[in-house]
Amino acid sequence: MTQGFDYRAVASMGWRQGAILGQNLASLAWEQAPEWIEQCDLSRILVTTHDCDILNGSISKEPIVELLRARMADYGGPRRLRLSGRNPRALMLPRVSVRGHETALEMAVHDRWTIPRKFLMDERPAGFLEPKDRRLVAEWLAKRYIRSAFPTAFDHRWRRRSKKWRKLLAEYASWIQGVYIRLNTQRELTDDEPYRCSLLLAVPHGKAIGSNWIEIKDEIERAIGRFWSQLSPAIECVDCRVVPTNRITLADIETHQRFDADWVSFEDDSAVTPLIADFRN
Repeated sequence: MTQGFDYRAVASMGWRQGAILGQNLASLAWEQAPEWIEQCDLSRILVTTHDCDILNGSISKEPIVELLRARMADYGGPRRLRLSGRNPRALMLPRVSVRGHETALEMAVHDRWTIPRKFLMDERPAGFLEPKDRRLVAEWLAKRYIRSAFPTAFDHRWRRRSKKWRKLLAEYASWIQGVYIRLNTQRELTDDEPYRCSLLLAVPHGKAIGSNWIEIKDEIERAIGRFWSQLSPAIECVDCRVVPTNRITLADIETHQRFDADWVSFEDDSAVTPLIADFRN
């Protein structure tokens, strides 16, 4: 096993976030896996550490890389709630190419551990997730720590209709880049006290053009309003705005909380949020 460390060797191997461990390196990784993570022939191990940390020149600053176990499985419709980052504890990627074979990968958020980063010098990756899948896995893991928290009483009042809410947002998936909510209070209210909320739906500015934009905007606002009216008087939606991203300011966002709907843009193949930002003339 390699004793020293050379980040250039790791770079030349092609390691990056979303890489899949090869057979030899996977065997080393399994030796350090927690006992509760089941090893099987259908398991694949992904690197989830950020590219910059994988290629950091200092082994003392970044001594380890984080791994995530994924299990190959046949994709079936009943697992829909695990798609696109809906579930904070389980994720399914329905179509992933692993060594030339298309399969589905299932992941559980607790199936994670670390190995020394210098191990990456010993073998090239066996494959890579596609950029959109890699980004989805990274954001799914991050949401476990940064997702918005709401009063339990508020969650109980709206989540009984969460299936209809997901269906509604899916209907407008190509238009919605983010959903934000502002509550009148973060306190736990009694049953006879209503929560009041305002909603802000961000639309990619490139979509907010053309003769049908105002019509679509009004349609979305009416549909959102009808949904929340069903929750009155427990929850009263006092305002709903559909706004292009180039007209949303930081002042708008800082008064709201992200109302998790990131899976909407992941289901829309048009990728309303770019995977890579660059400068263009």
